Amino acid sequence: MSVQHEIDKARQFGEQLEDLVVRRGQCPYDDRNILLLGYWALLFDYHNSILGLLSNGLCGGAFALVRPVVEALVRSHLVLMGSDEHVRKIREDEYRVNFEKIGSQIDRAFGLDGFFTNFLDNARTALHSYTHSGTSQLARRFDGHDLKPHYKDDEIIEVVHCSSTAVFMVTNLVTKRLKFDAEAKRAGELFTEWGKH
Repeated sequence: MSVQHEIDKARQFGEQLEDLVVRRGQCPYDDRNILLLGYWALLFDYHNSILGLLSNGLCGGAFALVRPVVEALVRSHLVLMGSDEHVRKIREDEYRVNFEKIGSQIDRAFGLDGFFTNFLDNARTALHSYTHSGTSQLARRFDGHDLKPHYKDDEIIEVVHCSSTAVFMVTNLVTKRLKFDAEAKRAGELFTEWGKH
């Protein structure tokens, strides 16, 4: 499959997921749900930005946005499982994600059997490097000795998959939290269908 095919499938998948929640037109008024829905909406903005940048060959910007995607994903889980103090810190913009600790906390709270711990342990260094103009970005400014961007197709597809999985995971949190049972079921079906491609 081509990179553009993966981008097109991810765009369609994201639109379908987003529509599940938007159609409901409800926004609860407590801090945790408002924060969760805010992160959900922000993730779709990041997702669409990543796909648009990749479609236009602007891989550096797309890769740099993966860390904010992951941070929004982490914070989405934290607003549901965290203490009132965590929610206060997020609301007042005082919370800082500790990638070394938060994965195991999310895994325990949501029964994810090491998913977040493994993902964050394996991705932490690259996320930092891509977002903060480190050597991961600089190395991809060259194709051999030529000064031109060089991102491998499998790396680009991994970014598409990471972003798409994040929007699914937060849509899953939102639909279950708000008891949108039919939408939660459909989100799972869409994820399975998308994953087959």
